[in-house]
Amino acid sequence: MSKLVDFFNRFPFLKAADIAEIEKIAVKRTYKAGEEFIQLGATRKKIGIIETGLIRGYSIKTSGEEVSVIFAKEGEIASTHELIFYNQPSRQIVEFLEPTTMLVFDYRDIERLAVDNPRVEQMRNQFIQDFLVKVLHRLETFLIYTPEERYLWLIKEEPSLMQRVQQKHLASFLGITPVSLSRLRSRMSKK
Repeated sequence: MSKLVDFFNRFPFLKAADIAEIEKIAVKRTYKAGEEFIQLGATRKKIGIIETGLIRGYSIKTSGEEVSVIFAKEGEIASTHELIFYNQPSRQIVEFLEPTTMLVFDYRDIERLAVDNPRVEQMRNQFIQDFLVKVLHRLETFLIYTPEERYLWLIKEEPSLMQRVQQKHLASFLGITPVSLSRLRSRMSKK
C-alpha cells in the first residue's frame, strides 16, 4: 500500500507505527466510471483516499438539476461533510468519473484510533482543517468572483479537470450553464 504511505507522508508527525495501524483499517477497492461511492441518504461513515482516478460530489436541486459541488483526484479525499462532520444522511452523491482505485476506510475506525493516539488525532484535525479551507475558498469564489474569474481560478488551481471532466459538470461546478461555459471558453480563446 505504498500510495497510502505516500499520502500519509504529508503528515510528518506520523510515525511508521501510526501508518501501519492506519494501513490495517484500509481496504483497497477499484471502481468503474459511473459507479457511486456514496449514495443519496447514505449513513455509513466512509471515506476514501484516491490512488488513481477522479470523483465528483454533487447534489440534486428540487428541480432535478444536478449541481457539482466538488471534484477530487489522486491523493485527495472522497466523502461528504454530512457523514463525517454531522453524522447525518448524505445530501450529496459521490460518483466515479473515471475508473478509480481508492483506499477506503470506515471513518469510525479512524475516530477510534484517534482516541488513543494523539498523532492520529492531529492527522484527523488536519483533514478537517484542509476540508474547511477548501470549502471556504470555494464559497469565497462564488461570493466574490465573476463566472469568468471562477473559470480562470479553476484553470489555475485544477488544470487537469479541464481535460478530465465533462463540460456539463464543469459548468454546474462554476455555477453557469454549459452554453455559458462554451461562450466563456470561446471568448477566452480569442484573448
